[in-house]
Amino acid sequence: MNKQLIIEEAKRLDEDLLWSMTACFQIATWWRLLHWVIGVPSVLAAAITGIKAVKAGDPQMLAYFAIASAILSALATFVNPSRSAREFHNAGVRCSALKGKIRRFWQIDCTTDDASLRKTLEKLADEKSHLMETMPHTGGLAYWLARRSIGKGHNKHEVDSRVQ
Repeated sequence: MNKQLIIEEAKRLDEDLLWSMTACFQIATWWRLLHWVIGVPSVLAAAITGIKAVKAGDPQMLAYFAIASAILSALATFVNPSRSAREFHNAGVRCSALKGKIRRFWQIDCTTDDASLRKTLEKLADEKSHLMETMPHTGGLAYWLARRSIGKGHNKHEVDSRVQ
């Protein structure tokens, strides 16, 4: 058994999860922003419609605000950015947890002469595959944001930057 090959494969799994985790957290942030971008104008349009109706002012303007409020409310319900943000955040947390397990495997467990290292690696790879199957799909924007975040070092641990 070549322990170095096992470590290298574990590091590949770790890197894959870094990208997936970061993409999920980044896209969750965008979904939260979209929630506010849709929600606030929807509330404002509904409030203005109510005020206009009470004042019985310009009926054409009242109709515009009523339509805008209805469209934004329907969009918020249909798109449900709050739910999507929560799903992506939870997927990022699951990726982070598995990433930590894999890191501990190759940094700690692989320092021993345990004969079951290969089986453990396979189990971790299976966990990663299952996670990828069950998490929401991330597209190009998510990976662009992930690349930017990783490039800025947002995922580095202070302990890893110390000279040893």
